[in-house]
Amino acid sequence: MIKFFRKIRQRLLTENKFSKYLVYALGEIVLVVIGIIIALQLNIWNESRKEQNRMLETYVNLLDDLINEDLNIKFHQNRFTRYQNFNFQLYDESIGKSQYDDNVYYNYLQWVHRYSVFIADKYDEFLSSITNQKIHDKLKSYIQQEVYTQTAIEEWNEQQREKVRPFLYKHGINNTEASYQKKFYNFDSLIQIDFIDHSKLSEQYGTVELDQLLFDRRFKTSFVFQNLIWQLDLNRELRIILSNELASTKLKDSYEPVNPKTIRDLKLIGKTTDEIIKIITNEVEKPYYDFSEDEINDLGYELMRAENFNDALTIFKSNTELFPKQWNTYDSYGECLLKLGDTENGIKAYKKSLDLNSDNTIAKKVLSEFE
Repeated sequence: MIKFFRKIRQRLLTENKFSKYLVYALGEIVLVVIGIIIALQLNIWNESRKEQNRMLETYVNLLDDLINEDLNIKFHQNRFTRYQNFNFQLYDESIGKSQYDDNVYYNYLQWVHRYSVFIADKYDEFLSSITNQKIHDKLKSYIQQEVYTQTAIEEWNEQQREKVRPFLYKHGINNTEASYQKKFYNFDSLIQIDFIDHSKLSEQYGTVELDQLLFDRRFKTSFVFQNLIWQLDLNRELRIILSNELASTKLKDSYEPVNPKTIRDLKLIGKTTDEIIKIITNEVEKPYYDFSEDEINDLGYELMRAENFNDALTIFKSNTELFPKQWNTYDSYGECLLKLGDTENGIKAYKKSLDLNSDNTIAKKVLSEFE
C-alpha cells in the first residue's frame, strides 16, 4: 500500500503536476491523521473495556467479601451479646438479685476480643478508582464504620487489660490451683477450666471498685454492639447497591439483586417518592417489606417539610392501616389532616391516638384548642 502511494506521488512530480501533488500529499496526511485518531480511539476503548471488566471483577470480589463479613459481624454480635448477658448476671449477683450459676462462664472476666478491619485493609486503596458515586460513597462509609468498630473493640480490650485483669490479680480472684489441675499445653483446654474463684469474686460485690468496673463493662460493651449494628446496616446497603449494579451488567445471569426490605433500601436502588408511596400503600393489602412505623412516619414528615401534604397524608394514613394499634401513627395522621384544613377528621385521629395512649400530651393539647 505504501509503494502504491509512493508511485502516485512520483508520477505527479514527473508530470510536473505540482498543485495536484500538494493536494494529494495533504489528503494523504489527513488520512494518516485519521488513521492515528481511529487507532487511538480503539486503544482508549479497549483500555476502557479492560478497566470496566477489572472494576466489575472487583465489585464481584467485594460483594463476596461482604457476604462473608455479614456472617462475621453476626459472630461478633453474638459474642458481645454473651459478654453483656454476663455483665448483667454479675451485676444482679452483686446486688443480691441473682445467685451463682455454674452454667455462667465467669472466665469472660479474663477475655479480650479479636477483631480485624478486613474490608478496609483490602479495599481502601481501591476506593479512589471507583467512578460509581453510590458505590464509592457507601464503601467509604463502610470502611469508616469498620474502623470505628475496631476502635470501640480496642477500647473494650484496653479496659479488660488495664482495669479488669489488675482487679482480678489484686484480689486473688484468679484460681491458680484450678488452672494446674491437669497437665496440658494447649490454650483451648485451659479455657474450659473455671479459673475464676467465685468465692473471692463475690467478696468484692457491692464495692465501689467493682461497681465502677461493671459500669465500664456495661458502657463499653453497649458501644461495641451499637457499632456492630451500624456496620451490619451498611454492609446490607452496600450489598444492595453492588448486587443491583452487577445485575444490570453482562453478569446479570450470575447475580440476583438483593431484595430491598426498607424505605432506605428502596431509595438506595433509585426508587422515586411516588414509587415508594405506591409500594407502601400496596403493602396494606399484601405485606412483603420490612417497613417500620417510625420509618414510614419519617417519610411522611419529610414530605410535609417539602410541603407535599397530599402525599404525606397518603403515607400517614397507610401507616395507621399497617400499624392500627400504634398511637403515634394516628397522632401524625391527625397533624397532617389539620395542616390540610380537615379539622373534623384531624380531631378524630387525635382522639384515636389518645385512646391508644392516654399519656399523649400533644394530643391533649391539640384537642383542648378545639373544645
